[in-house]
Amino acid sequence: MADTAKTPVKVAMTTNMQQEDERETIQLNADGEMYEKQEWTYVRFEEELEGIGKVQTTLKIGNAEVMVLRSGAVAMRQVYAYGERTEGTYDMGYGRLHTEAVTDHLAITKANLGWMMHIDFHYRLVLQGTPVGRYEISIVIEEDA
Repeated sequence: MADTAKTPVKVAMTTNMQQEDERETIQLNADGEMYEKQEWTYVRFEEELEGIGKVQTTLKIGNAEVMVLRSGAVAMRQVYAYGERTEGTYDMGYGRLHTEAVTDHLAITKANLGWMMHIDFHYRLVLQGTPVGRYEISIVIEEDA
């Protein structure tokens, strides 16, 4: 099986979090790579999490779901699918925690001219059975010319 061609991309991700009465916005800009495999689009990039370390992030994007896989200083696996409660895991080195995401918005838009994709999803997160907050994620992926 031939290796899939990888396209260099720029990833811009905005995360709006609301936990109890606190709101926080986190911005990320990273260089990465995108490739297609079967019916999935994969985007890989590296994050530097303040006070934690480097994390490799892979987005596995389908027609109606997004999976986020992280490895390194943080290990995480979570699927986001509109209208569904999906189970996952989160581990910062102190042990694996059980997560659940209830996704109430998911939009994946692919542009035809050049390579560009916009992913928007909103979810409520439950960690070890305890609701921890609401998250709104916006990711823009552009070909790095």
